[in-house]
Amino acid sequence: MTKKHILGSVLFVLVSLLMLTGGWFYSRYKQGVNVRGEYTFATTKNKIDYLGNIKVSTANGVGFNIYRRQDGSWRFKEVKDYFVNEDVLAAFFNMVKNSVIVSVLPVDEQFLKQNSLTAETGTEIETYDYDGKLLNKIILGKWNPKQQLMMVKNSENEHYAYEVSAVNNFSGLVKDWIPYPLLSIKTSDIKSVVINGNKKDYQEFNNKLTHSVAWRNMAGVLNFMEYQGLTFKSDLANLPPDVKVRQIDVLMLTGMFYKLTVFNIHNSYWVLISMDAQKVFAREAINVAADTYRFYADWVFQLMDEQGVALFNDALLN
Repeated sequence: MTKKHILGSVLFVLVSLLMLTGGWFYSRYKQGVNVRGEYTFATTKNKIDYLGNIKVSTANGVGFNIYRRQDGSWRFKEVKDYFVNEDVLAAFFNMVKNSVIVSVLPVDEQFLKQNSLTAETGTEIETYDYDGKLLNKIILGKWNPKQQLMMVKNSENEHYAYEVSAVNNFSGLVKDWIPYPLLSIKTSDIKSVVINGNKKDYQEFNNKLTHSVAWRNMAGVLNFMEYQGLTFKSDLANLPPDVKVRQIDVLMLTGMFYKLTVFNIHNSYWVLISMDAQKVFAREAINVAADTYRFYADWVFQLMDEQGVALFNDALLN
């Protein structure tokens, strides 16, 4: 082979290597730097009508899955198929539809840790379609309140992290995804209260609020009833014989009627809530009852201990 042919072969190999290397760098550039203005959850956004499951994992190891049922409602897989907080769900969809990449930064291991962009430090979100196919897997990291931007890491590109917009209202905490509080009855809207047969009409009830700490505490629980767990009604079918029960019936000025059955099971307090449609006479109450009752229909809720104690105060029976 002549020197001319050898030189030509060497040049060909070098050019080929340069093209391959250039192609690799261009591909890396295209995946990373050249994405400003693109949607953070682009694949999910494009298949928003087919989104079937959302998995959220936080840095403290707590994770949860929510899924969309055929009726369109979103439910928890781990929390007895309970409803999802609609406000937090709306914030998630706002993020999917509007969050865009505004800047790109190269990363190394130290950068990822400092900006909470690892599975151990950030909030990881996975979205799946109805068939279980992964759409996006993204880690939400540090939030910059001054610029209203969040650092994120996309699993599709290992070389870059992105600052993105429209994430400030999103929460990855499971407590924020569960509807809360359980019950909120304004004292001023109560017409009468019956506790284990002891009835107080509007005037008597308000007189009790003025003179009795026990009644004020009970009214405070009704105004903001917290819960720390829930289970299906069927799970409490066979209660031990020593269970204490307190029946609290609340009639509202609008005609709404709440029936609370509170159980004291070895100092663990649970409440069953129902709404009597027969006592509802105002159109406003009918609409509220139809929308609200779904949150109580199939479940029993474990109350915070201090609230359970307040509802079982014997002074309420006087």
